[in-house]
Amino acid sequence: MWPDRLPRLKGFSYRGFHRYLVTINASGRSSPFADPDVASELAAQISPRFALNDFEAVAYCVMPDHVHLLLEGTSAAADLREAVRAWKQRTSYECRRRTGTRLWQPGFHDRILRDGDDTRLVVRYVLQNPVRAGLVLDIRDYQWVGSSRYTIAELETHAADWSTGWKRR
Repeated sequence: MWPDRLPRLKGFSYRGFHRYLVTINASGRSSPFADPDVASELAAQISPRFALNDFEAVAYCVMPDHVHLLLEGTSAAADLREAVRAWKQRTSYECRRRTGTRLWQPGFHDRILRDGDDTRLVVRYVLQNPVRAGLVLDIRDYQWVGSSRYTIAELETHAADWSTGWKRR
């Protein structure tokens, strides 16, 4: 039997100026974000809610049954576990109040990006999810991708320019 929560990396604090690729699945892999109103509401909450916990959403994509986030801590106090917990709690509360259903599976999957990781591949992975899933032919046709730092055109440009490491504008 699998544990309810994915284990975090032992010995890593998940605090500070780090970058993470985070995936959060809808409860039972249902597809609540296939509803454009639900997807729009969720996407609109990503940047401001994570900013409250000292994170920038460098890139995000709301898929029908999950969310991908490339998050970067903006202070030494930025705590990934707390930021994700607070965001999931807030969005779950609003969903349960509106629909009476559970929104998220327990836990989340994360990948800590190291200095040498190719950031453009992570940005491309996040942005290309709807294309790979056959939802659109061009990422510019998908409404629920974004960034708290860049426009979609800038993300595409920077994804082409980033070779290794992290270049902040």
